[in-house]
Amino acid sequence: MLDVRDIWIRMKAILRSAGQIVNSELVSLNLTGAEGDIIFHLLSTSDGLSQENLAERLDIGKAAISRTVNSLDSKGYIHRERQADDSRTYRVTLTDAAKDVSDRIEHAYRMVYEVSLRGISELELESFDILLQKVYENLNSRESEV
Repeated sequence: MLDVRDIWIRMKAILRSAGQIVNSELVSLNLTGAEGDIIFHLLSTSDGLSQENLAERLDIGKAAISRTVNSLDSKGYIHRERQADDSRTYRVTLTDAAKDVSDRIEHAYRMVYEVSLRGISELELESFDILLQKVYENLNSRESEV
């Protein structure tokens, strides 16, 4: 029977392996995985995201988001502007430089998806997605109980 440690170790190993693939694909763009994650998320929006929203989506602390956004700003990949309704909050948007390399960034994440799904049928993937959704719901319901 599987032990909770076995599952935990496997989940951590999957995330580590995925991160290594992304990092190896982004190195030629002088981007870290954390920087790539931010750009990847910003590519899905037309008007950018707040730094706070990025921190929530990526489950990263505000200080780490701030450092990474500063780095991306200095590399010319993003632009930050203060929100009109809250001067303490920044909205982060992509620059043309980021849009120019967006295909390469999306390729890095698509590569993880394609490699991880080798030998997995559509039915298995759908079942896996349902299982992941149940695990997610269980974990979130636990948070509301605490």
